[in-house]
Amino acid sequence: MKIRFAAGILALSLVMGTLNAGTPAGTYAANTTGNRTHITLASNEETQEKMTEVLLKIKTKLELPEEFTEFSYNYNDYGEKATWYFNWSTADSTRNINVSCDDDAHILYLNSYDDKRANGMPDRTADELLSTVEDLIACVFPEAKGHVVLKDSYYQYYRAAYRFTYYRIENGIEMPDNYVVITVGCDNGELMNAECSWNYTAKIPSADKLISVEEAAAAIDKKLDMQLYYYVTTDADGKDRVYLAYTPSMSYIAVNAANGKLYTKKNYWGSDPEMAADEGLNSGSAAMDSKSARGYEPTLSDAEIKRIKELNDLISSDDAVKIIRNNKYLLVDANANAVTANLREINGKYIWIITLNDNRPEDYENGDYYRAYARATVDASNGRILSFSASTKSLYYYAQEDIEGISFSYSKKDCKNVFEKFVKSIESDKFAQVKLTSSEPMSETTYVNDSEITRKMAYAFEYTRYNDEVPFASNGIYGSVDRVTGKVYNYRVNWTDAEIPSAKDVIGEAEAYKAYLGYKGFDLVYEIVNKYEDNGGLYGYENEQIVRLVYRTAISPAFVDAFTGKQLDYSGEEYENVRVDYKYSDIEGTKYEKAIKILAGMGIGLPGEKFEPAKGITGAELAELISKMPAFGYRDLKDILYGDEVLTREQAARALVEVMGFGYIAKLDIYKLSYSDSAKVTKGYEGYVAIAGAMGLFGNAEAKNFKPQTELTRGEAAELLINAANEAAKAAR
Repeated sequence: MKIRFAAGILALSLVMGTLNAGTPAGTYAANTTGNRTHITLASNEETQEKMTEVLLKIKTKLELPEEFTEFSYNYNDYGEKATWYFNWSTADSTRNINVSCDDDAHILYLNSYDDKRANGMPDRTADELLSTVEDLIACVFPEAKGHVVLKDSYYQYYRAAYRFTYYRIENGIEMPDNYVVITVGCDNGELMNAECSWNYTAKIPSADKLISVEEAAAAIDKKLDMQLYYYVTTDADGKDRVYLAYTPSMSYIAVNAANGKLYTKKNYWGSDPEMAADEGLNSGSAAMDSKSARGYEPTLSDAEIKRIKELNDLISSDDAVKIIRNNKYLLVDANANAVTANLREINGKYIWIITLNDNRPEDYENGDYYRAYARATVDASNGRILSFSASTKSLYYYAQEDIEGISFSYSKKDCKNVFEKFVKSIESDKFAQVKLTSSEPMSETTYVNDSEITRKMAYAFEYTRYNDEVPFASNGIYGSVDRVTGKVYNYRVNWTDAEIPSAKDVIGEAEAYKAYLGYKGFDLVYEIVNKYEDNGGLYGYENEQIVRLVYRTAISPAFVDAFTGKQLDYSGEEYENVRVDYKYSDIEGTKYEKAIKILAGMGIGLPGEKFEPAKGITGAELAELISKMPAFGYRDLKDILYGDEVLTREQAARALVEVMGFGYIAKLDIYKLSYSDSAKVTKGYEGYVAIAGAMGLFGNAEAKNFKPQTELTRGEAAELLINAANEAAKAAR
């Protein structure tokens, strides 16, 4: 089978009707005269031959339309790896096909573009296209045939296509690092996108004689700790809420399924003891957990600031600046005389944001170009310093002078004492609730007379908040002290005033670990592990991949309720692993089977193992389905759909006409219904019933009866939604 994008075949030739190519060194250049193209071969015949070989192989997999008369390419060579980029298009560029592949003609990515494609609802289910997709895999990615398993499929409304994701499977075990993704048009199964991540050379370990999942869990238990923390989240009303949860001490840990060896890394740099026994592997250090600061709301106007000052509740900006300048512990450069002050409201509190800059012109001739700055936030109601940061003179600037003459007068102990005195002077209550958990030197390196010089310029301290001997994950006091001046140049506090639950009745670590491994994500998988080695060349490193068979923890979210053992999400609520496949046991052979499956393919459905198509649908259920429909966008339906009451057909007509954007037309007093039961239509609903009937939203537009008071079933609702979405798409064109 070849991939047909449309009717017609483009004959293979490197010399085509027109050949527009980017010309990397060592390939060829194309010069077009009139309607003919002259090819000038470059000196590197091997590259030219390789391109011919690769292009021939690619075109055994593709059948291109005759109107695709334009061709171009690019080539990238990354050390031992090379990638070809081929593009075929029509003369007007309204349609094109892009393919990227490696030197062995393994397709990495394929995309077919047609600017005439439009969005809309499908008329076929994903199941109806499965055989087509599997044929495409066999053609585009032949090595993957028989080695993949379908993981999920979903409908992409914005381009009327189904996207199918397959994972590699070997010996009946998933290998999720290798995958194939195929996207096809919903109407004809035409290939739109294809991509593949695949290791073609790595050896697959045997799946014989494996340790049990219980043995793997026991091995992990010896290495992995469940750590108890307080976490702070924000409720819907914007207020802080504190919850207690256990989390694993490592984000990644795995056990060799054959011999029980533990792994704490999946990627490795250079030689590493953990990889030595497995033909080499290791990784770099984990990335720091970044936590974004809470954003500020817009500044107050001059009139608002004036009104607030008239109340005499807030300190002035001058007073806020003096508080910063006069604090003996803070590093404020004497030359930072340019002041800006902004008053902002944050969570109902007014904060002065003070910035101090040294705006003197730089004197580069005399080496005088270091200019200091400082920034602080001050509580406008009581003058308390909330945060502070200032620049420090780095070694780069000192290097212009006698660097050996710098006096680092303050030791780590001295810096710690300075910082603690400062914190106690403004936050004594908070300081009583924290413990020092980190103190690290801040080192800098520079060169003087071609000699490398490194100095410990400062010390950074972290004090973590505790309650009942349990630490907070994100509450504490943080700061840094300069060793030259002995001044604090960085200070911030993360703190919540929300109620804190007691940690005295929590479950134990062993019970938390048992609960954790019971969550979805502790699986037996083949995984690809990378070993990076510095090769000293242009590209810096070489990458070797091996496959290992492991029991691994890929559990997310990894929060265990400290009292119940239930899995929590990131907001501290019980995690619900919502079904997205929406496979139902009671729809096969029913009138609405296809409609229900089409919605399910878009990730739209109702919870439960059964759909119950003959059951009346409630307002809340229809609202849930509508909220997931990309054709309608967001619309608040609280005034139309009535919670747990079963809907009538006329109520459903009103809801759908409203979300389609025709509600204002339906309200016009211009409608005369021809239904034999039109007298049963509730006053005010005539326009909605007329529009819904004329569009055929409920099926037959020529029906004699509308049955306005009849309850709408779940199955009818599925068909109604598809019809309404199709009509909405027509109106949008």
